[in-house]
Amino acid sequence: MKKIEEANRLQIVEQYKIFDSKAEIAYDDITFLASQICKTAISTITFVDEKRQWFKSKIGFEHQESPKEMSFCALSISKNEEVIVIPNLMEDKDYSPIGKLNGLEKDGFYASVILYDEDKIPLGTLCVIDFESKTLNDDQIKGLKILGKQVEHLLYLRLKNRLLQLNFESINQKFNELNKFSGRISHDLHTPLNQLINLVELIDLNKTDDFKDNQEYLNLIASSTQNLKKYIESLLQYYKSEHNGKSIQNFSLHNLVNEVAALTNIDANAEIINEVAPNIIISNDKSAFSQILLNLITNGIKYNENKIPQIIIKGIKVKNKMQIEVSDNGIGMKPTEIESIFNPNKIITTKDRFGNYGNGLGMVTVKNLIDKINFDVEITSEIENGTTFTLVEK
Repeated sequence: MKKIEEANRLQIVEQYKIFDSKAEIAYDDITFLASQICKTAISTITFVDEKRQWFKSKIGFEHQESPKEMSFCALSISKNEEVIVIPNLMEDKDYSPIGKLNGLEKDGFYASVILYDEDKIPLGTLCVIDFESKTLNDDQIKGLKILGKQVEHLLYLRLKNRLLQLNFESINQKFNELNKFSGRISHDLHTPLNQLINLVELIDLNKTDDFKDNQEYLNLIASSTQNLKKYIESLLQYYKSEHNGKSIQNFSLHNLVNEVAALTNIDANAEIINEVAPNIIISNDKSAFSQILLNLITNGIKYNENKIPQIIIKGIKVKNKMQIEVSDNGIGMKPTEIESIFNPNKIITTKDRFGNYGNGLGMVTVKNLIDKINFDVEITSEIENGTTFTLVEK
């Protein structure tokens, strides 16, 4: 059998959440049958991590775990042979040192079958041990292998059940978030719609042949309609960021920053400084990066009281991991605002430089997209001294 990288094996075993779990009769029945079939004093279902061996089930002793260096099963897992039979432990050059650590002076018997996952990664062992030398006949070995398959089946069901539970919890969390979010949307849509209805009613009450008399109302209708349009566009961007797949391509971050900067025409006086080296190439979802940069740059300009809003974009690689900084000289944020900036249920109470309130969906979209491209985000900010968003590749 091929050698298995231990770090990878441990990571896979961890997915089963088997260590330190409660006793289960299904596993105990199997160790009982194994000891009866093989006529041994001891039988265990054993799992091994970095420092210890731990027994999901055991017969013939009391302790629940022991150091890894005392483990016959750890050695068997490292050998990765489907079946191991050691008739005399103390005459085997590999197993005798471990036998001495366990108090054996002569003789002793050990046999095990490896417990595999679907990809043939060794998860643990079903083993039988005795204090005198012996061997197993073909039927006993066959019986041990059959019982090992039963343990593998139990482990498979355990993993599937855990994944279903995690999926259920995720769906339940999404459902609760959706309930809150739908309430937020209902409120946000009702406000401009009610305003439009009221303005139309005012125009109807103020019937006159002079168009100028209703011009102010018409201007307010136009403004409310634009705000409603922006909100719906933000809502669509948020939805796409939640559900769209990932499209991988190679692109120049420097060029992308220039492309995005050309799109941000909110304020002709804004200064966007591209400090990304031209030779930095990223392999990721370009459209996601575009949307992230567009939102961060736009926000840096909108929430800015300086005559010339300034945005600086930097990009470097640290230990082969990408880091991208988007800094502005804007109004900054309080710590409480930073904590809630990615909350889809947060109501924005700060006006931008144009006197408008944001809907908050832009930053929620940014967070969804950052997660999608497998980055983390760190935020540093100070009132009246700007904000820096640092995207760090995981």
